[in-house]
Amino acid sequence: DHSEDMTTNTKAIEIELLVLEAQSGNPKALPHLVSHYHPTLIRRAHALTQNHDAASDISQETWLVIARNIRKLRDPARFHAWATSILANHARDWIKAQIQQRENAASHRQAPNANTQETTNAHELRKAILTLEPKLRDIVILIHMDRCTIEQASAALVIPVGTAKSRLRKAKSILREQLDPERT
Repeated sequence: DHSEDMTTNTKAIEIELLVLEAQSGNPKALPHLVSHYHPTLIRRAHALTQNHDAASDISQETWLVIARNIRKLRDPARFHAWATSILANHARDWIKAQIQQRENAASHRQAPNANTQETTNAHELRKAILTLEPKLRDIVILIHMDRCTIEQASAALVIPVGTAKSRLRKAKSILREQLDPERT
């Protein structure tokens, strides 16, 4: 629809002008930029974290980085990509912290003398996942333990979806080989 394209273009131009104003030191520009762009950051942060409180915190952290570094942005037309990458980095850090907390909680919950087959298999799987190289381990944890979609995981890791899928396939193949060598 033509009117929708016009609205999108108008918003993009408004954002660029606000960025230029903020870069030139206009004290009113950054608050206006926040009021225009904050809902976009909140939506993106929530899509990555699936957590309202985390989305709010990550958006605020993103705005602090933007406020400190806006003069370093060379091309105001790249504001969206720049802001999104800052947000994705903060979301990735939050997700990794959540993973670490869950792993710590799981290791504390596990009974020291639990010898059931299920516990043994889960323990072996966790050990095998920890042996993966970090880029493979991260995708497995995000997809299978944190129940992220492949799109959420790729955004959190700041990699293309195709790369995320490829890493997941490779990680599963390695895990299958480690856990069931006779099958391969």
